[in-house]
Amino acid sequence: MKKRLYLMRHGRTMFNEQDRVQGVCDSPLTELGKQQAECTRDRFFADRNIHLDLAVCSTQERASDTLECVTDLPYERLKGIKEMSFGIYEGWLNKMIPCDWKTSLPVYGGDLFSGVAERMKGTLTGVMERDGFQSVLAVSHGCAIAAFLEAVGQSPRVFGNCSVAVFDWDAQSGSFELVEIWENPLA
Repeated sequence: MKKRLYLMRHGRTMFNEQDRVQGVCDSPLTELGKQQAECTRDRFFADRNIHLDLAVCSTQERASDTLECVTDLPYERLKGIKEMSFGIYEGWLNKMIPCDWKTSLPVYGGDLFSGVAERMKGTLTGVMERDGFQSVLAVSHGCAIAAFLEAVGQSPRVFGNCSVAVFDWDAQSGSFELVEIWENPLA
């Protein structure tokens, strides 16, 4: 049996506008971020007549605020799909983090990219293994989603705010297959 996962990045935040590292710290959605979420709701989910059975998001406020703009489903907040920690670099300008950040962040109190990949894949596999639904929306973060892409055999990339990666999940094999990436036109 196949299920569908819609993995969405949160809307634009104050730190995105300032080109700052967010990681596990949080900054609020901007007005544009809210408009991006509404655009995804209307131009992706509504225009395609997509029915969602289950909604989950990261424990970070920018993710839950985005989810609430997209659907009125009750939802669960999951630590396993939160953004990676950038340690001491949180709040710094993006251009100031080391080039080898995927492997060097633990030295600075942050997460290892491959560890985030394992955490994301394990958490989302657990969600997909639940009974009683066919279609799930999961709202997460740029680097966490890039890590998940790598964990399921895709090239990691960070896509625009409120863009959606669509996966089919096969219960028999426990594997995720990328179907498409929908880029939000306001991103």
